[in-house]
Amino acid sequence: MALVQHNNLPSIDRVAAEGIDICLPDEINPELTSINIGFLNMMPDTAIAATERQFLRLLGSGDQTSCKVYPFTIAGIERSAQAHEYIQKYYSNFEELKTKKLDAMVITGANVMQPVLTNESFWGGLEEVLVWSKDNVRSTVCSCLATHAAVKVFYNIDRRHLGKKCWGVFEHKVENSSHPLTMDVPDTVNMCHSRFNDISFDDFDSQQIDNLIVSEKAGVQLAAEKDLSMIYFQGHPEYDDISLLKEYKREIYLYLSGEREDYPPVPENYFDQTSLAFVEAYKKLVKNQPPVIDLIEQFPEAELQAGVKNPWKQAAYTLFKHWTDSLIR
Repeated sequence: MALVQHNNLPSIDRVAAEGIDICLPDEINPELTSINIGFLNMMPDTAIAATERQFLRLLGSGDQTSCKVYPFTIAGIERSAQAHEYIQKYYSNFEELKTKKLDAMVITGANVMQPVLTNESFWGGLEEVLVWSKDNVRSTVCSCLATHAAVKVFYNIDRRHLGKKCWGVFEHKVENSSHPLTMDVPDTVNMCHSRFNDISFDDFDSQQIDNLIVSEKAGVQLAAEKDLSMIYFQGHPEYDDISLLKEYKREIYLYLSGEREDYPPVPENYFDQTSLAFVEAYKKLVKNQPPVIDLIEQFPEAELQAGVKNPWKQAAYTLFKHWTDSLIR
């Protein structure tokens, strides 16, 4: 598969440098089927470009298609002036995208600000995209919060707060190894989660939605409508190996700045034993004195980065390859 560089999105050049196959519109291989994918990026400013790259890598994993990705966003998400300028320069407008023949949609997660999802400032725009996509594209992939929003919109099922964050890397079982999405995925696979809320196995099952990858501890990772019109990830298959590390550092920064009261827990099953020694040493340093922002400069990021791995990467690539291939069947 090739990603088609039909705009000047900087992330395309970044993933090309990593070895992802990129072509210009006049270089599309006629033996491949062309597909157009809308990409609703709701992530905050600090993660907007990284999220682009993460999903572009996955969308470039198929071998039967050439893919044009159309990033866009919605109103109600707090943005800096710099981010607004970036979006204006590189992103499409949803109203314009409605006139294009999109084959599929990908919808990211977002920062949660409200205990009730429908009270989020971006809810109206997200609901509009979900409803339009259900009626106008072949299949929509939802990630994390987008899954909770979709289940609310289409089935009026509310997410449930877990009491504490489901955060880390967890063992999962493939429930149906012959399913079009999960074939070739190992029966047991470690995948990551980062969320406070949950849609349960029984919630999906009650609507005849197939539970495909499930963890005894972390719950449902992947579920799908029987016709593949909606694909529901509760975790983050797109995450890089350092994504959870970046989140952990951000939470420590919030503690040091006084924006959270408690020192953040460590993502489960993520750091190796050597890294955990650095984690504990830094925690001891911080806890032995009043929290001040300057202590973030001593966070052992480089040492921790050397010890993290991405055991979900191959499974994520396989899942997205099967998904993009399904769009042409």
